[in-house]
Amino acid sequence: MNDILLITNATILTVNPVDEVIHDGALLIEKGRIADIGPSDALEAKYAGVEQLDATGHVLLPGLVNLHLHSGLIRGTAEDLPVFEWLTKYVDPKHRALTEDIAFAAARLSYTEALLSGTTCVMDMYRYMHKCADAAESLGLRATLAPYVVDKPGMDYFESLDKNVQLVLDRNKTANGRIQVWFALEHLTYCTEDAYRKAAAYAEKYDTGIHTHGEESIEMARRLHAQTGRWPVELFYDRGILGPRTVLAHCVWLQDSERELLARTGTAVAHCPVSNLKLASGIAPIKELLDLGITVGIGTDGVKENNNLDMLEELKFVPLLQKARLLDATVIKAETALRMATIDGARALGLDGEIGSLEIGKKADLIAVDFRKHHLTPIIRGKYDNAVSNLVYSASGADVNHVFVDGKPLVLGRNLQTADAEEIRLSAQSAAERLFELREPFVPA
Repeated sequence: MNDILLITNATILTVNPVDEVIHDGALLIEKGRIADIGPSDALEAKYAGVEQLDATGHVLLPGLVNLHLHSGLIRGTAEDLPVFEWLTKYVDPKHRALTEDIAFAAARLSYTEALLSGTTCVMDMYRYMHKCADAAESLGLRATLAPYVVDKPGMDYFESLDKNVQLVLDRNKTANGRIQVWFALEHLTYCTEDAYRKAAAYAEKYDTGIHTHGEESIEMARRLHAQTGRWPVELFYDRGILGPRTVLAHCVWLQDSERELLARTGTAVAHCPVSNLKLASGIAPIKELLDLGITVGIGTDGVKENNNLDMLEELKFVPLLQKARLLDATVIKAETALRMATIDGARALGLDGEIGSLEIGKKADLIAVDFRKHHLTPIIRGKYDNAVSNLVYSASGADVNHVFVDGKPLVLGRNLQTADAEEIRLSAQSAAERLFELREPFVPA
């Protein structure tokens, strides 16, 4: 495709400040950015002769932002377990066995799965993240990389702060700005107070962010409170990591004092509803966080606890769980869930000035979802406009046809454009088999 492209005849969900929906709309991409947007007939006349992509029957929207993801290769192999048993007996041994080449295969698989299901930007917490950077750069994905840092004795198979610093120096703001590197700490039981304080100082020094896990389970929160007299978010505050450049994953079991700290410091939350259900962690108080003005994005977590990276599938769980939890059908509208998966996720990453909505001047990170499907019919306009509702409650990643990042087509007609998707799948299969041979990932009970 040329450096200028007009996408025509689409229903456009702009996710702009007024959530404007443009039926029979068109969007002009020029030099990687959105150059114009409006009625298709007007833009087709205005830009006669420009290459066109006919999106009849498609809904065009900002690329999805997966705010908490772990690349990996143990999908479906550690099931139906409490979170701490799952983590210590099954997940940690996988990290001990991991090698650079296996991590690269895992990242390529995860990023391909993400792209094919409409995610254009991820926050990935994993190991050997220079290889993850290579994978993201080659595939064209936008990625914020957050290496697993652990400094407790006996766990040196995770990453160190020194390695995290080196990754920042080597890869932060590379690939035309598509790759960011943040400082990342696994969680409070794996990291010392010193690690958090140093990470906060490094993040300020290198002008980047911090990512860590918040309360994923009530057991962890209660254990820490019994040991310290402080709840997890209070400990984060004491250690200096809260602020507008910090994202906490999960945050299921928050005390009122913790919610207030998040709001006061501008700290963002990555909500992972399916993972929280599967690991029996609970249901995060998303309605209350939003009421406090806290930025909340959506994440899938990893394939080992979800078990996929389909953000469109994830979307419906956000409103459904809050409606059921509060016994109130009016809370968390579909439009709110869509904003959480786009502009709010971008805001949490400090990227809302560049991506997250379809507005003139922003980078052309966008996806086209094919609504010419039985499960997405009918499409109604006017008073009963159902485009957003059908997207949130009825669509899945399998309905995504086209994906653009920086105006470049990464997926066209469900075909990956930047690599051989089948080669990536086969390489991941081979790498997973090696992973299980290198060290049996399961520890007997």
